[in-house]
Amino acid sequence: MRLIFLIILILLIHELSFTQTEYVPVDNSVYEFLERMETLQIIPEYNSFEIPKTRREISGYIKTIIKSQQLLDGNDQKYLNDLKVEFEYELYNSLNNSASLISKGKYDFFSQQQKYLYYYNDPDKINLFVNLIGEGQLLSRNNQEANSSSSAFLGIIGGDIRGTILNKFGFYINGTNGNVFGKRDAALLRRDLQYNYKLNENPEETFFDETLGYLTADFDLIKFKFGRDRKNIGYGMNKIILANSSPLFDYFALNIHYNFFDYSFFHGQLLGQETFTEDSISGGVHVVASKYMAYHRIGFNISKDISFGAGEVIIYGDRPVDLSYLNPFSFYKSIEHSNRDRDNALLFFDANNKSIEGLKINASLLIDDITFSKLGTGWWGNQTILDAGIHSELLYGILPLSIDFQYTKIDPYVYTHRLLRNNYTNFGYNLSSFTNPNSELFLTGINFRFNNRLELSIVFNYKIHGANPLNTDGSLKENIGGNVAIGHRVFDPEHVNFLDGELEFSRQYKLRMIYEPYNEYFLSTEISYLNESLQNIRNENLNLIFTLSIKI
Repeated sequence: MRLIFLIILILLIHELSFTQTEYVPVDNSVYEFLERMETLQIIPEYNSFEIPKTRREISGYIKTIIKSQQLLDGNDQKYLNDLKVEFEYELYNSLNNSASLISKGKYDFFSQQQKYLYYYNDPDKINLFVNLIGEGQLLSRNNQEANSSSSAFLGIIGGDIRGTILNKFGFYINGTNGNVFGKRDAALLRRDLQYNYKLNENPEETFFDETLGYLTADFDLIKFKFGRDRKNIGYGMNKIILANSSPLFDYFALNIHYNFFDYSFFHGQLLGQETFTEDSISGGVHVVASKYMAYHRIGFNISKDISFGAGEVIIYGDRPVDLSYLNPFSFYKSIEHSNRDRDNALLFFDANNKSIEGLKINASLLIDDITFSKLGTGWWGNQTILDAGIHSELLYGILPLSIDFQYTKIDPYVYTHRLLRNNYTNFGYNLSSFTNPNSELFLTGINFRFNNRLELSIVFNYKIHGANPLNTDGSLKENIGGNVAIGHRVFDPEHVNFLDGELEFSRQYKLRMIYEPYNEYFLSTEISYLNESLQNIRNENLNLIFTLSIKI
């Protein structure tokens, strides 16, 4: 049905006007390349704290890199040539290296051209690009502790349409349908299926779907966006503000960029707590509480090597959209006070330094709540996150090797709230990369580029979590701020130290290889080993995910 809709939309597109700008999805490898170029001081104005970015923005960075392409190693020079094909229209206002399956001209499925099902271009008026998407995924779960294994195959088909109008307005729509063949627990290794409504509404269901899309307007200095897609906010592999860990949500966004100054804002609708109301006539109804998130950040590039930013996040719910949080230019904490302290406000600061060529250092401090007079006392209400990371390209030119280190310290009760509706979750899933507070994380990542189309990454995560102690029946014995779903209650201890509770240890090794033999055809293999020592259980899993994705 979704595929039929896309085809109809293609046929009608000449009669319709859409206003939408195109953003490059957060999983595109161009972001790794841009961060590498930033670290090497080739594009000093780039900042990876917030993605995605528009095709226009990214093509601007590519133009800067082209001017210094002699500084790139052999692999990156070839990858830059690939980007000249992928962003040909934005760079050169031409489509000489693009092919359309249902238009005139030669279409080679095994070429390095940019492939489309259909494209149309009327310069300075409208352009349109349509793709069909196919994906097959094999997932295998092996629980060595329980001596059990399971596997599943996912088949996914869909498509996307993107385009721009008058070089200012644009649109994007993506829809996919999929089916699970095999064991459900293995299929749930794919994160987004864990909260997919259609798949989880019935234990026997095997069908799942997803859609995203947005409208945008780009006026160079100022951009507007309305719709849904993935946003990542925060430095490093693990994001302390917003990551891919929860369901997609719709939002309205505003971005302002001028020279050394950046301002960003969005207001989004989340999913709150779900309850089920029995009804003898209708059979019952699922009720999901209203919940919203607002975010804004101001950033400054004080030199070509140093930048910093400050921002706020507000979580509120169980009422209609609050107009006071739709105002991009206000202080959320003060607004929250004037709204009678019903919401959850968080403040953060971030800094980025790349003054040493080949080495980028960043740090972030998030303050969920704090009382300065009680610092150092162990008072439960002092809730902060300290996050620091290093991205190294010091071997660039000798070895095509990138190295990442990240350390994160999350105090007890961070992301929680005394009112369940205000905790830092979307449908119960943490909005950040982290599962629970009262944790300490050490991460090491190594990425090796064999060539412009084949790369290998190895990531090691070591996490220590101070979990809330449980009774033998699994009920809560004591709350020490180790669960995002349980905020501080009036009878809980007033003082709690970092990593109090039952210590849980987690070690995860992840190896991933990505190969793109032909443009828009991807093969990826991910092997992960997880060793967990929890309160009442020990997990030892060896998992495999093999993916083939094709876009035509």
